[in-house]
Amino acid sequence: MVRRRGISPLQGNVFVIRDPMFPLYVIRGDRNLLIDCSILARAREIEDELERFLGGEKIDQVLLTHSHYDHTGACSHLQEKYGFEIVASQRTKEILASDKAIAFIDGLNQKFKEMLQDRSGLVFSKPHNVRAVMENDVLPLSSSQELEVLETPGHTRCSLSFLLKPENILFPGDAAGVMERNGRIKPLFLSSYMQYEASLKKLMTLNAAVLALPHNSVVRGERAVREFLEASLAETGKLKEKIVCALKRTDDLASIAEDLLDEEYSAPAIMGPREALLLNVTAMVKSVFYEFVKVP
Repeated sequence: MVRRRGISPLQGNVFVIRDPMFPLYVIRGDRNLLIDCSILARAREIEDELERFLGGEKIDQVLLTHSHYDHTGACSHLQEKYGFEIVASQRTKEILASDKAIAFIDGLNQKFKEMLQDRSGLVFSKPHNVRAVMENDVLPLSSSQELEVLETPGHTRCSLSFLLKPENILFPGDAAGVMERNGRIKPLFLSSYMQYEASLKKLMTLNAAVLALPHNSVVRGERAVREFLEASLAETGKLKEKIVCALKRTDDLASIAEDLLDEEYSAPAIMGPREALLLNVTAMVKSVFYEFVKVP
């Protein structure tokens, strides 16, 4: 099992459940919010952390940045305890209502449990009470604090980011890329390169003071956030060009994805089933192929 790591303050009434792979963010107030839900193997640890931190209080709302298994895995287990409302994009709502999608999400979480030698009988089941939000919707937290909803597709079609105001703390999901163990920023344009690039440029206009990433790290300070997003944008372009060059040599998308996985993701910040990592890389190869290489 993943070792418990505790909760620490991020800024003001925002706290982070520390985990090098899957940190979660708690916004505490009249209503307590949780940003994303990590993997199923973390469910009981997250429950324990929240119990110690909140005491008799509950989680009233969970904000999902997107529907991927490592962001939704503990959701149904935690919802059984707290009964919270889930806020997500319309597409995520539709995915979480699909029996096929639920089985797929559970399957990847079960494989992750095996990797972590988690022998619990926990399963991911269909969440309920899911409310869809969209661009420019505002989620009020108090008379002086609110969350702005931003549609940031490209990583997935269902991706949202949330901006906490007036603090300007940005929760981008995977729309900003991920910092790997070797310090490099890795792009994650799984559904569309062009949309991913546009979403990154959109995030850069927000002048966020804190970038609360869902994997590995937090970036603090407007200048540092801007530099991170600029570097992420540059790496996104580099990876696209690398894939384009590979596609000029061969039209075997699967072999290109295998090579990229070995070359570019040898020390991933996000451990997980190889199947999930390969799916991600294959999706990026397909995105570049269909948007830049294939002739209509």
